Amino acid sequence: MKNLKIMHGAEPFYLIGNRVGCLCLHGLNASPQEMAWLAQHMHRQGFSAHVPRLYGHGTSREHFRRVLWRDWYLSALDGYHLLRAHCDQIFVIGLSMGGLLALRLGAAEAVSGLVVLGAPLKLDVPLWLAHYLRYVWPAVLTTSPNDTPLDARIRALQAQRGEPVTGRVAYYQMSTAGLAELHKLQGEVKRSLPAVRVPTLLIYSKKDQTVPYKNLALVQAGLVNAQVETLTLEQSDHILTNDVECNAVFAAVEAFVKRIAQPERIER
Repeated sequence: MKNLKIMHGAEPFYLIGNRVGCLCLHGLNASPQEMAWLAQHMHRQGFSAHVPRLYGHGTSREHFRRVLWRDWYLSALDGYHLLRAHCDQIFVIGLSMGGLLALRLGAAEAVSGLVVLGAPLKLDVPLWLAHYLRYVWPAVLTTSPNDTPLDARIRALQAQRGEPVTGRVAYYQMSTAGLAELHKLQGEVKRSLPAVRVPTLLIYSKKDQTVPYKNLALVQAGLVNAQVETLTLEQSDHILTNDVECNAVFAAVEAFVKRIAQPERIER
């Protein structure tokens, strides 16, 4: 692949704060942009925050089609170890597919807590078909992220916040190879749920048009060895960190982390 570049607005970033770290993981087809405001909010509270760019994202669709779910997981694991060098406690916060990766990390690594935002443990579409379609139909055309009310909202808020106005930074085609790897990741996470033993906050929306609300109960039922808290949103679509109830999401995540983190670690 020649001249592979990262899309403007898809760059990873690290905000150094105290010794409590927040690893923020974006979703499928997306980029660190969708987790930026949450990470910035947590940093304003004094926490360290890192938003990695998951492998294959924010570059090109051709690059993305070559990626395996383990590549996404290794990107998240790299982010975890980068935070671990500075932080004594780590909270993993993931949106959509990033929420699945958070659960997988929570089952395998030493984390203090998890926040799962709209993670798709089970979708209403037959993802298993993607394992066959990936060889004959490489991509499914979807609405451009620049043609949605959410993108208009993001652009307006970026301008208001004095940030570069990039809008939503994501691919506008859904790779069937990516969907096949998502399906594999779902199976891996389902098997891993009983190994999660840390406090976990699940946040889902009743109006999510991508991930059915029933996933909250499905994930909660699998977390048989974890203390689970839940928050239900009433108005948001799938990108909970950018949508109309994002401030409620930020407040809930902040309260959860502050309650569980050791007080002496919160001090700078």
